[in-house]
Amino acid sequence: MLNIIPQPVSILENHNKEGFKLFAQDTVTPMPCAEDFIDFKDKFFADRIKDGEGEETVILTLDGSAEHEEGYTLCCRDGKAYINAKTDTGLFMGLQTLKQMLLQCGGEVPYTEINDYPRFEYRGFMLDSGRYFYKIDDIKRIVDLMALHKLNVFHWHLTEDQGWRIEIKKYPLLTEKGSFRNHTNFGFKSHSGYYTQDDVREIVDYCHKRKIKVIPEFDIPGHTVSAIACYPYLSCFDRKLKVATHWGVKHDILCAGKESTYEFVFGVLDEIMELFPDKIIHIGGDEAVKTRWRLCPHCREEMKKHSLETEDELQMYFMSRVNSYLKEHGFSSIMWNYNEIGGARLLQPDIAWTVCSLSGKEDVVREELGRGRKLINTSSFPYYLDFPYGWNSLERVCDANAALTEDDGETWGVEGCMWTEYVPNMKKLEFLAFPRLGAIAENAWAEKGYASFGTFSQKLNDYYRLLDFYNVNYAKAQKAVPSAFYKAVSSAWFNRRVLHWQGLHNLIDNKKVEILAKKTGK
Repeated sequence: MLNIIPQPVSILENHNKEGFKLFAQDTVTPMPCAEDFIDFKDKFFADRIKDGEGEETVILTLDGSAEHEEGYTLCCRDGKAYINAKTDTGLFMGLQTLKQMLLQCGGEVPYTEINDYPRFEYRGFMLDSGRYFYKIDDIKRIVDLMALHKLNVFHWHLTEDQGWRIEIKKYPLLTEKGSFRNHTNFGFKSHSGYYTQDDVREIVDYCHKRKIKVIPEFDIPGHTVSAIACYPYLSCFDRKLKVATHWGVKHDILCAGKESTYEFVFGVLDEIMELFPDKIIHIGGDEAVKTRWRLCPHCREEMKKHSLETEDELQMYFMSRVNSYLKEHGFSSIMWNYNEIGGARLLQPDIAWTVCSLSGKEDVVREELGRGRKLINTSSFPYYLDFPYGWNSLERVCDANAALTEDDGETWGVEGCMWTEYVPNMKKLEFLAFPRLGAIAENAWAEKGYASFGTFSQKLNDYYRLLDFYNVNYAKAQKAVPSAFYKAVSSAWFNRRVLHWQGLHNLIDNKKVEILAKKTGK
């Protein structure tokens, strides 16, 4: 029995009929979507020798009558594999399924008929390159593994308190200074790195060849200490700061009351828009602590000018103004919903939400759906992949409800998130991501009601063999589904992280700012 992840909509096998056997010299219908599969064939089946000339045995056909943009049919019969789809993307998805079948069967696939299409349009993976810089080759490896799992959105978190990672030519200090921090959470070693605009173009092109859209994240107004360290005028009190070293929610954020802040944001977006042709930008919006805004005369004046009652409403005004600028240039935007929904009535409804917390907010979410807001399920429980397995076990991920409501059509999609405060390298990333990302992919693709820990665990051994082919440093079953003891140990570690010293640092620093505000008469 074939075990494919994510599970196809329907799969029929018949071991009494001739299927498909792949040889090294066999060819694929020459189409752009086949390049990735040809590389795969040459890597894994180069030793399968066949006399004579190669023939076209993987036959790709575009069928305009097909219903689903990413759907496909795949039939292995009479020594050949036939894939039909409406689009080049659909053919690519079919080839990803064929890869798994060939590896699982040693190159000899039984007679098989598959009809397949995704449950959700948006199936994403978020990588935080802000805390730790990941090299281009690392990102390409992540993208290859995303494609294998039929994930189609790479959400790239590029700006953080601890590092600015994208070259902006108008503001050169962002990378000259903002990409470097004195030390990190691990061993108190310095850390630096950023992507040139040519690097970004290379990554975007690599993703597009694998039918993956790229959504960059320019996180504002919070998580911007690295930018303020370069250009102090961006803060409420022109504070001279250093690029943040450790994880934690910082209280210094962009000033929402200065026109110079908006000029900076728009200047950065102008260059980002040139680099990311998929026309969507994530503008952050999470964990924007309003301590400075409450003391800032510029922010108070802006609130008065626009009849805003609270600092939450000021943030919604800020985000909506940024969204309007993007719309003028043909782009749409996404932001985190987190806790910043107190002024949601002022937030333009065409800003989509990555929903990382629903607790106590169900009524607000329902109201926003009524206003036409798109929602992506990125629930921290269970889709935050940096959380230890003791918190988000494989079982918890598998059994999660991928839809935010009972109606699938009200959820735009699903996204697994890899925050990297405590994930400094690919070895750790892969251990935390797999096998959980496979479960997320199945939740996002397979038909409603199929995905569960019971069904996934039956396929786990074959899935591990697939990951072995790609040399993935995954978590084995005893770690992915931990014992009560391991849960207790990992929970203790996580609680230590949550109770980080940054809280005390912010308390002391806030007192300094209050004194500063009084001394300057502000």
